[in-house]
Amino acid sequence: MTYRPALALSLLLAASLPLHAQQTNTLRQQMGATAYQRAGLDKLNAGERDYLATWLSTHASELAAAVPASAAPTATAATHAAPAHATVESHIAGHFNGWQPGAVLVLANGQRWRVADDSSLNTGRTLDAPAVTIKPGLLGGWLLKVKGYNTSARVQPAN
Repeated sequence: MTYRPALALSLLLAASLPLHAQQTNTLRQQMGATAYQRAGLDKLNAGERDYLATWLSTHASELAAAVPASAAPTATAATHAAPAHATVESHIAGHFNGWQPGAVLVLANGQRWRVADDSSLNTGRTLDAPAVTIKPGLLGGWLLKVKGYNTSARVQPAN
């Protein structure tokens, strides 16, 4: 059986951290829509996606051990150094209407985060300093979520 290199790499990367059943983020959200599509994962039907998720969750530790440490980049802290895989909780500095791909979000703690995927959020109204949570994602990436909204964005430090 031959594997497309992008698909094989995506599977290894996706499985490098344990996937938990209670985790609400899908592989598509973790990777971002563009990477998900480029890996060809959007061509899978629902049964194939379910099988892939199950397989990844049962083989995650085995695959993580197979990835060399140098191939697994870690997230860098933004303005203030944060330990790897630490959740950041803060507020957006000032008024907030949402984000677009490439937008830089400034937090009250001084950190600046750039939206690294093609997600967008329009709150429909101006919010004043909404609470945000930034959690570790796959391979040292980060996921930002605004309290009260179900959309998350893959972000990276912008400093």
